[in-house]
Amino acid sequence: MTEYNEIANSPILWMAAAPALCFVFLQAWLFFRKSVKTAAEIGIPEKAVRSAIRGASIASIGPCFMMLSGILTLMLYVGAPMAWMRIDFIGSVADALMEAAFTADGMGIKLGQDTLTVDYLCAAAIVMTTCGLPFLLFVSFFADRMDKVNHFMSGGNTHLIPVIGSGAMIGSFGALTMNFAYPSGASTIAIIASALSMAAIVLYNRKANMQWLKEWGLTICMLIGMCVAVLVK
Repeated sequence: MTEYNEIANSPILWMAAAPALCFVFLQAWLFFRKSVKTAAEIGIPEKAVRSAIRGASIASIGPCFMMLSGILTLMLYVGAPMAWMRIDFIGSVADALMEAAFTADGMGIKLGQDTLTVDYLCAAAIVMTTCGLPFLLFVSFFADRMDKVNHFMSGGNTHLIPVIGSGAMIGSFGALTMNFAYPSGASTIAIIASALSMAAIVLYNRKANMQWLKEWGLTICMLIGMCVAVLVK
């Protein structure tokens, strides 16, 4: 297993993963620069832009905790370069772990029990890269056409666009959540605790109107859910 870890974390794999990582960082920078430029063109105040940047940055802290906990597990199976590359593509640790597990099942290997081989590492690299590639390509070639999709979905009614977007977000996160809600256990209780925490924060902040609570609310709820899961388990 020591030899496997040396190969999985070798400089060659870091160099192989580097172009994909750099491409993701480049995308993020281009989108950020375009957003700031567009905000100035349509007359959004600079103060509002700075507030949005700060709020988005703080709101990302909670999900980063979740990704960090998952990526540490993924690193044990496929090494740090491949784990980092796959998570940077979409950020779904659950999908990446599932891909690693499916690869192992197809090769008759039980993760965490059997000794991993270089053959598994090669197969996992193909599976995880192939599964992550569509997300990267879709953003690259179709992100600038999403306004046409929004126009079609809303029937030309601009007031429906945020409603449709909110519904899509609730549906996607709800579907991901329900995968862990059943069968009932520590995950179920963690979900309920997080939901109750979010409801309490939203209701309280309607009167208190604290900006820091709006920004840190998601992170607080996720930390509460993780702590409850650990205590219950």
